[in-house]
Amino acid sequence: MKVATGDSFTYGEELEDRTVSAWPALLGYENYGLRGASNEYIFRTSAELAPKATHMIVAWSECTRHEIYTHNPVSVMQRYTNFTGIIQVNSRWTDIPWFRELYGKYSEEQHQFLRTVVNMVTLQDVLTANNVDYRYCSAFSNQVMFKKYKDDTDIAPWIARLNTDKFIGFPDEGFVEWAYETPRGKGGHPMEYGHQKIAERIKQEL
Repeated sequence: MKVATGDSFTYGEELEDRTVSAWPALLGYENYGLRGASNEYIFRTSAELAPKATHMIVAWSECTRHEIYTHNPVSVMQRYTNFTGIIQVNSRWTDIPWFRELYGKYSEEQHQFLRTVVNMVTLQDVLTANNVDYRYCSAFSNQVMFKKYKDDTDIAPWIARLNTDKFIGFPDEGFVEWAYETPRGKGGHPMEYGHQKIAERIKQEL
């Protein structure tokens, strides 16, 4: 089974028909992308799929998103309305008081990115143990973070553990760069031609 995981750039947000035009579909991969997905979702979903997958493309998102569970109905932008259960959220998307205070005021970018890189390293071990032929890539933001924290004493040792031979575009390229100057939707997502460019770049490494 060939699967792709990621956020809205993988899901195919704003496409007329994401089932045929999103980059996973163009490459023949099942699409497990989720709108607004956190890297926690991407890690969890990829690990759950590992025992069944033969090939996997993991498109990491920005580090400021979080996956939480709520038993009280909440609304998060236009993704969830009076929703309970597992949600993807960052401090700009919601009016949940404790969440905005904890992650908007007290959570440092450095720690958030460290958590993302640890997830990257851990997942590559999971995929290797399950004999999954995988590739990593970045949708956006991580390209900037890799440069910013390349010499950080806490993060650099974890970056060094990444198998960059399987990380397409590492460290400074990703979906934003590959789809540069192609049409975008109102929400900033790549449209059909952008997904074609992303698929072409990934295919070069498969």
